[in-house]
Amino acid sequence: MAFSRLTKALTALSFALSSFGFVAANSDAYTNSACGSSSSGHIPFTIDVTWGPTDESKAFVRNAFLINGTLPGPALHLKVGDIVDFTVINNSPAVTGVHFHGIRQLETPWADGVPGVSQTVIKSGTTYTYTWVADASGTYFYHAHYKGQMMDGLFGAIIIAPADNADTPFGLIGDAKQVKAAADKVTPVFASDWNRFSFDEFFQIEQNANIDWACTDSITLNGFGSQLCPGVDFLSANAAPQVPKILNGTSLTAKGCIPASNPVVQGQQFTRNLAALPPGAYDVCTPFTGANFTQSVDPKDGWAAFSFISPASFAIFNIAIDNHKLYIYEYNGNYIQPQVVDKFTLSNGDRISFLVKLDQTPADYIIRVANAGINQVISGFGILAYKGGDDFISTQGVINFGGQNTTTITSFAPGRAAPYPAVQVAAKADQTFVLDILKNPSLPTDAWAWTLSGKEGYDESRDDAAPPLLFQDPASIPESELILRTKFNQWIDLIIKVEGPVAQPHPIHKHANKFFAIGAGTGAFNFTTVDAAIAGGLRFNLDNPPFLDGFTSIPAEGTGSWMVFRYQANTPGAWLLHCHIQTHFSGGMGLAILDAIDNFPKVPTDVGKTCSGSGSGSGSGSGSGSGSGSGSGSGSGSGSGSGSGSGSGSGSGSGSGSGSGSGSGSGSGSGSGSGYGSGSTTTATTTATRSATIATFTGAASIEKPMFWSASLGLLALWFALS
Repeated sequence: MAFSRLTKALTALSFALSSFGFVAANSDAYTNSACGSSSSGHIPFTIDVTWGPTDESKAFVRNAFLINGTLPGPALHLKVGDIVDFTVINNSPAVTGVHFHGIRQLETPWADGVPGVSQTVIKSGTTYTYTWVADASGTYFYHAHYKGQMMDGLFGAIIIAPADNADTPFGLIGDAKQVKAAADKVTPVFASDWNRFSFDEFFQIEQNANIDWACTDSITLNGFGSQLCPGVDFLSANAAPQVPKILNGTSLTAKGCIPASNPVVQGQQFTRNLAALPPGAYDVCTPFTGANFTQSVDPKDGWAAFSFISPASFAIFNIAIDNHKLYIYEYNGNYIQPQVVDKFTLSNGDRISFLVKLDQTPADYIIRVANAGINQVISGFGILAYKGGDDFISTQGVINFGGQNTTTITSFAPGRAAPYPAVQVAAKADQTFVLDILKNPSLPTDAWAWTLSGKEGYDESRDDAAPPLLFQDPASIPESELILRTKFNQWIDLIIKVEGPVAQPHPIHKHANKFFAIGAGTGAFNFTTVDAAIAGGLRFNLDNPPFLDGFTSIPAEGTGSWMVFRYQANTPGAWLLHCHIQTHFSGGMGLAILDAIDNFPKVPTDVGKTCSGSGSGSGSGSGSGSGSGSGSGSGSGSGSGSGSGSGSGSGSGSGSGSGSGSGSGSGSGSGSGSGYGSGSTTTATTTATRSATIATFTGAASIEKPMFWSASLGLLALWFALS
């Protein structure tokens, strides 16, 4: 089996191992259907959220959110123009909300899934239906957006196929028909960190110990993974070259982490309470051998497509496949000019879609997923298994166990991910907001506390607030550093500065419509507008810049960093802008945006259709739906909605509460930085200049060398080759 072959290989190696054609919204189409049912012409999709032990055959067991009994949850497949009725049956003991990451929600802002902002929480034992349109193709995902619940497994993929006449970049990669056929069968892969602690435990321990926690137990692919404990000597040999200096005579922990006591990583100004850290948090590594994610491919197909998605709580990953180039064609829900690379870096909330050419000797090849920064030396692995290939081919990966380059390699350059087809950004902004990422000055002794506004932290208790911001008149909402306001159709600049002297990477996600990443750099940004920065000598990309819903700041040492997002406020509603590192957002790194306050939406009275939950009896029906249910003795259940059914269940119960039931299930259905340009490339050990091979498009990818990406946490080995 592929699993055993990879296990043997690892042992032998001794661990050396969119289309932009948005569909016009029709508000009448989004009237929420009866609770748990689907309107005519809509695609029904139901998830049943429970809390319980994970599958021990995949990775080490802990309690987590299960979606229809699995982790990750089932993928939702749609096509541009589809309208989906997404029903959440909350049979977990916790309140929750489900966000659709990257979905624009034009004319459906109440379906964004953020408690306290666009809805109230979905209470335990209730059902809630979101209705929204798939208006752009690409890879997205649904995930919990109540505090840090995503860290506990509540997520699943959303794949939206393009319209039949969409302009795609596949002809730039190879035979357009063959490449498109592979992309139509894209495999979603969740790359995530996996910790033995639940998020609530994790965040409480972080606060008690007063640290910025950056040490995990395992890296998983679609829930599969092992906790590997190869020994401190091996871990040290695979660490970034900066690590010995940071350790200053101390050593990595058994889990490969820079110790929580390290003042460079944690900050000299904070007093730590390390007695509050359980032994397994940083120091003790408990080996566990789980299964490996394996994807079988048929070389007769010519190509295979993957969409890697990161729901990670804090880790950022370097990803490569032995002996295979990666043809990246989509970045954060948008087609791009293809880049042909050896490796890419996947930040929290990112989705990167790529093709591999199936032209190698039929065998098993290692998929390597390594932590990208210096905070921890750790890897996870998967298998690309050719049909008809029985033997594992021993190869040296282009990255090692610690994510460091082993040779000169071509890396994905997010800053030059030009949209395909090209999109024009406005030459000037109507309004500018200057934001500062730093430790929260109002909580100066708390290492875990952050701000995005530069003054205040976003309080996660906002998740429980009622009424939500969207349900209020914007004029009645008090002015706050944490609430930005725009007017309809204005062009907005968000200048985001990251405080030095060590500026760690922050993956910033914007809800609602996408933005253009028009510039990023390192050094001080002493300007209040882009126009002033241009006059001061900085350059920005106003000619087909990256168009996306999330972008990661450039890490820097000895200075700060900055990035600028430009977007049009043409999607009225209440939205979030926040860091996608779970503890950073819970620690305050976020704020709300009230877009188009002069054209603010009115929320329909029947939004969500919250219904009471299920009784204690069990039963099955032929259709999905919800209504009243009771069970006693043999247990029976009925459901009303688009289908109904009854059946006897093996469980018994006496619950009298009304409930929801689902049937046959889901539908498919003076700064020193610079703007983007053509930059020189570097090697792993020496500097070099060369052009990347980009099929019929050239000049986008780059080469990176190890550098001091972030002395504070070192979460990201990401280098944007800027001109």
